Amino acid sequence: MAAGTVHEGQVEPSEPAGFTAVRRLMPAHQNAGESVDWAVAERFWDTRFPRDYVAFMAEYGEGTIGDFLYVLQPLPSPYWTDPDSGMRSETDSARRLLTAEPDLPGPAGAGPGPGPVIAWGVTSGPDILCWLTADADPDRWPVVVLGRHTTAPVVVHDCGMTEFLGRLFLAAFDECPLSGTQLWGEAAPKFLHCREEQRIWDAGIDPWTGARDAYRPPGM
Repeated sequence: MAAGTVHEGQVEPSEPAGFTAVRRLMPAHQNAGESVDWAVAERFWDTRFPRDYVAFMAEYGEGTIGDFLYVLQPLPSPYWTDPDSGMRSETDSARRLLTAEPDLPGPAGAGPGPGPVIAWGVTSGPDILCWLTADADPDRWPVVVLGRHTTAPVVVHDCGMTEFLGRLFLAAFDECPLSGTQLWGEAAPKFLHCREEQRIWDAGIDPWTGARDAYRPPGM
């Protein structure tokens, strides 16, 4: 069964609690969201995905939080010039970085398919945010932060993706888990789908400050 799919006679599972909290803190703008073919994504990665991530993609889609954290979609992105960019490329990078980490399962090679981690986000820190995929149940995958300027280069957080985001926004970790504090304690974070961010830039406006972009006149 594809992730997020409910067949006749089944009871639809409740909305993941972590996602509910994120949606309350960060309402999605109009026309956000991604139409993901989850059956294709599952074949591509040879795994199901966490329910909270499926819900996040439907509500928000691929895009940026606070001009700092970029959330990736599972299939090659139509918004990137390089079709190998995005989740696949960041996952390859994360798996290479983890080859020297003795406390995590060794990487199973680059590219899609079974592996110790799958990347779901990147920051301008730059950090790579991943799931540790050792558990057979994707809803139990913890978040792994591969940080550039964090206290430790690799930290496993015992929570899912959206719970991680909610705790980040509410400063509910012992310390900021990322290399930048732009979203730390940001109780009203802003998300922009990459389509919307590009549309605003094309209008000659900085989408994060609202200021006119002096170097990019409207229509360029």
